[in-house]
Amino acid sequence: MKSKALSAAAATLLLVVMAAALPFSVPKLFGYQIYHVLTQSMAPEIPAGSAIYVMRCDPQTLQQGDVITFQLNQATGLVETHRVVKNDTQAGQLVTKGDANAQPDVNPVNYNRVVGKVVMSVPVLGTVSQMLHSGLGITVCVVIFALAILLWTLADKSKKRERSK
Repeated sequence: MKSKALSAAAATLLLVVMAAALPFSVPKLFGYQIYHVLTQSMAPEIPAGSAIYVMRCDPQTLQQGDVITFQLNQATGLVETHRVVKNDTQAGQLVTKGDANAQPDVNPVNYNRVVGKVVMSVPVLGTVSQMLHSGLGITVCVVIFALAILLWTLADKSKKRERSK
């Protein structure tokens, strides 16, 4: 009986770690890019700390009101997420604005800087992702895996003792 409890505890620990990783891994299999929102420029709809799921799109098809993620510049790889105010298909540019900002962004976004359209956001999940990717988060995950293996080893030894009685 003790071996079953140890096995169940080990399985539960592994399931918790895998469940925490699912929202950050499975969507990537379907072509989504996942980003962590750092600022309040899109609040209240997308508050800081949210995870956003971005799908590639044809910039010409973007419409006023769509929320997009775009590169600030190609040298740094940094991105920003704002709402489309206007799509100038002739110039190949988008005018964007953060929901919490009073004015549209000063510089239009060239089509070649568009990463994609935001299809979903989940509040707080970006902060969870950041924590899991930190040194401490990785250490905690490794410790949980090690603990699960230890529990399974103890369960196996306990099962062998129960059989020998």
